[in-house]
Amino acid sequence: MQASADRSEPPRAERAATQPVLLVADRVRTLDPDRPTARAVCCAGGRITWVGDDPDDCPTRDVRRIDLDGAELQPAFVDAHVHLTVTGLTLAGLDLHACRTVEDCLASVRAIADVVPGHAIWGGGWDDFGWPERRPPSAEELARAAEGRPVLLVRADGHAAVIDRVTLDAAPLSRCDGVERDAVGRPTGLLRREAAELARSWFRAELPRTQLTDARRTVVDHAASLGISSVHEMGGPDPMGDDDFDAWLTGDWPVEVVGYWSEPDLDFVAARGLTQVGGALLLDGTVAGRSAALESAYADGVDAGHLYQETSELTDFLARAVRARIQVALHCIGDRAIRQAVEALESVAEVTSSTAVRHTRPRFEHCELVPAALLPRMAALGVVASVRPSFDAVWGGPGGLYETRLGVGRSAGMNPLRALSDAGVTLAFGSDADVTPMDPWAAIGAAQRHHQVAARLDPDTAWRAAVLGGRHAARQHDAGVVRPGQRADLAGFAIGGDGTPACVLTVTRGRIVHGEQSVAG
Repeated sequence: MQASADRSEPPRAERAATQPVLLVADRVRTLDPDRPTARAVCCAGGRITWVGDDPDDCPTRDVRRIDLDGAELQPAFVDAHVHLTVTGLTLAGLDLHACRTVEDCLASVRAIADVVPGHAIWGGGWDDFGWPERRPPSAEELARAAEGRPVLLVRADGHAAVIDRVTLDAAPLSRCDGVERDAVGRPTGLLRREAAELARSWFRAELPRTQLTDARRTVVDHAASLGISSVHEMGGPDPMGDDDFDAWLTGDWPVEVVGYWSEPDLDFVAARGLTQVGGALLLDGTVAGRSAALESAYADGVDAGHLYQETSELTDFLARAVRARIQVALHCIGDRAIRQAVEALESVAEVTSSTAVRHTRPRFEHCELVPAALLPRMAALGVVASVRPSFDAVWGGPGGLYETRLGVGRSAGMNPLRALSDAGVTLAFGSDADVTPMDPWAAIGAAQRHHQVAARLDPDTAWRAAVLGGRHAARQHDAGVVRPGQRADLAGFAIGGDGTPACVLTVTRGRIVHGEQSVAG
């Protein structure tokens, strides 16, 4: 396969550090039941070669020693659900997560227009749910704030966007579903569904190649600075396309990129040597947009959302994937969508086998409103729940988005982390960046502080979901535990003055990708 990636990106380089490295910390947390803790780890050729308590016992002599005084070493984190380039564009450009009003949003657009002249403005993270205006900026407001430059601002859930008036008039949206109009029929600038997808694709083509290249480098460097050594990229035609996806597959990055393509196209993934597909393969939409498929109507709406896939077509696709031993990751948020996913997999198990389905390790992405009766059936199918603890921190609790959309009773069942874990469903933590920021420690904390006490995880289970869950989800058996023979994917953390762990070192396949100067100098 000749990838159509941006050739300005560096070629793939499967290389590890040439000199063995001996890492010495106050404590090493290994996840190896035979040796739960240690003090020193030796890495060579991208693998862990020795683990022990006394650095002087290391059998390898010609080593480069790095002392992590005051730090704890552990297996590196995995972010099991990210949208990398979009997150990089936000990190390098316009991050609107902190905006609390329309004016905040517009002020941010004005500021970035002054700082970065000439570029199209891509921003993300706004959420008008709690804004006093209860609306996003209009197309006219964005056009004035950006002084005529193209603007696209993606809502926090990633399923809606607003654009400026010039872009709105130029983009081919006239026949698209999802264009919001005012009382006289004029588009307001708010786009959903098909219209949002088309606008993102159209806008992407307007971005300079250098802006995309910078965004990619920004986001992986950021991930490495957080102690993340592996990310699961949820790519697809919307918003970034196959060129961007191939850039992630072929580039030499400081973190591992495991690619998932959102279209049900087994030939596409086979041509790239992948054994997984999906991620953003949507069975439904979002709670914020009232498009997640529910069993009964929204508390503040007139319908119950809808399923995006016909069950017969979904079942046929899953059967073909299972027979090809390709893992499928399905986006399913509402209870009706999760039920559809379970029933489709059970139908596949009847015509193949339960063992064949379990072997592929199917993934349910988000998996938020889970009916209790489905939990043992999910466990029996070997489903991995790729979940977002930070969603509860942002949208859970009294008066939050979940309660407003679903009512008090149903909202209490959102993101049932403890019930999933207790039923034997493996949890893998991901951020869905840039919906919520990449921050594994924040996800661990959110899982322990869930608004529903019964849904909370204990610290060890939450930590394992952030470390081992993504490895299990990616069917990786040679990473995630600190013991000889495993991949040398490690992270060192020191506790800051505010009690927050700060990453001082990240190692990916034996390569030090973050913190070398600060700890070795």
